[in-house]
Formats: sequence, structure tokens, C-alpha cells
Amino acid sequence: MMFRSVWLGGVPYYYANDTYYSWNGVHEEYEVVAPPAGIDSGTTQPPPSDEIFTYPRNGQSSEQQARDRYECHHSAVAQTGYDPTQAGGGVASEIAAGKRADYLRAETACLDARGYSVR
Repeated sequence: MMFRSVWLGGVPYYYANDTYYSWNGVHEEYEVVAPPAGIDSGTTQPPPSDEIFTYPRNGQSSEQQARDRYECHHSAVAQTGYDPTQAGGGVASEIAAGKRADYLRAETACLDARGYSVR
């Protein structure tokens, strides 16, 4: 089956056979949804990646780097309510893009404070 991905507010919708689908993480399946409001302003391009690149400035070991990444991720989730490991960040689609940006700023600030160069 051929489909087209449409991103709206950082959330992917899938369009096939004149029907929109969305991923339901709770049931772990795609479900039929009504055409999202504002879909005309959506894009077929995914949002920028949630991946950031860190480089240790203070000779941190790989174990320390992993621990810092883990702790900074959890700190950023706690501060923003956005979790990139959840579908749509675990927030409503209309606020996902803003929360995603807040999450990335919080994670970057945490890693910078721990002695990393972040890109």
C-alpha cells in the first residue's frame, strides 16, 4: 500500500486511500483519524531530528558521557513535559513543536553545564 506522510505540529499523520491514520502508542497500532485541523498547513517533511551531538570538553569517559546524557534527558523531560521517546513527545499535537524546542534547549543547557560542546 502506498501512503504519504504529513507532519503537522511535529506529529506524523499517514494518508492512504483517502484516509488519514495516526500511530496509537497505547495500543501499538495505527488508527483511522479524522483529517487533522490545519492539515493544509502541514508538510511532507519530518521535523528536525531530536538528536543532538555532544563532544566532551573535559575528557569525560564514555561511561560518564552515557550517564550525563541519560540524566540530562530525564531532567529535560521533567522540566518540559516533552519526551522524544514517546509518540508525538507525549503531548498534544498543537503544542508538540514548542515543547520539543523547549526540551532541546533544556537538554543542551544541562549538557553544556556538565562540560560538553553541544551541536
